[in-house]
Amino acid sequence: MNEEKIEVEKSSGNIFRDLEIPAPEEHLAKCRLVFIIDDIITKRRLRRSKAAKILGIRKSELSDLSKGLFRAFSITDLFSMLEKLNHEIEVVVHQRPADTLPTKPHISTSTGNLRRDSVTGT
Repeated sequence: MNEEKIEVEKSSGNIFRDLEIPAPEEHLAKCRLVFIIDDIITKRRLRRSKAAKILGIRKSELSDLSKGLFRAFSITDLFSMLEKLNHEIEVVVHQRPADTLPTKPHISTSTGNLRRDSVTGT
């Protein structure tokens, strides 16, 4: 049996940073928002065409979002979609103690656990 050694590198907690994608924190925040939107649509059992109509986007754009192709959408766009799904957005900013390292943005939902906990960080 040929035992091949596999090199393993510990994740930073942000796949976008690990892949050296520019603005990794923004990408992670957008990713989390997309998962929340997708989760709401799934829990409401909305057809894609109905969900796209509610969100004010084309069905193909909603399909792209569901596939993780969200670069064309801003965080403001995603906030707007959540508002169209009758959800409020609350942004809370805390000053961190001077002797601590910066943390990644935390996005959570009060609608219950998301289906993709490992990605959303909730």
